[in-house]
Amino acid sequence: MTLRALFGHGWLALASGIVFIISQGLVGSVLESGGASTLLFSFQFTYDPDTFSALLASISPEQLLALQGHYTYDHLHPLWYGLFIVSFTAWLLKINNMAPRWDILIATGVIPSVLDVIENHIHEPVFNGLVAADDAAIALAGICATVKWLMAALYLIFAIVLIVRFRKSRRT
Repeated sequence: MTLRALFGHGWLALASGIVFIISQGLVGSVLESGGASTLLFSFQFTYDPDTFSALLASISPEQLLALQGHYTYDHLHPLWYGLFIVSFTAWLLKINNMAPRWDILIATGVIPSVLDVIENHIHEPVFNGLVAADDAAIALAGICATVKWLMAALYLIFAIVLIVRFRKSRRT
């Protein structure tokens, strides 16, 4: 069975999209409660430990608690958006009757989730004061976050293109 056949169902894309949105809302609400929503992006795009440590030392206790607390939901969040990316991509490829060579995009849809898990496993112990910011680890976390967000943006653009393509094909 192909990935398209396995994951390319509208109901699965819809259900995983709903779970993803709820999960994103929970993560966002925890971060927002401590005023750390935009702060998280600063940490994600920091590549050197001195800058990371200086930023960490400059935040309020409420922001730190929010950063620590968001992992309550963020440990599962990559699973939900990974399933959404995979199922939505598979469904869009299916309804557009795209050639099988495009199915590689279904499989690569898990990469942002894996990168997020790596980033979380590096950042969380630092936020919890269990380890110090390390050169290689902080650089790796920054690279993971950058690639994750870049891939998310590319998948969004690809999805918009496929939605437009499908709508145009239905009109003709």
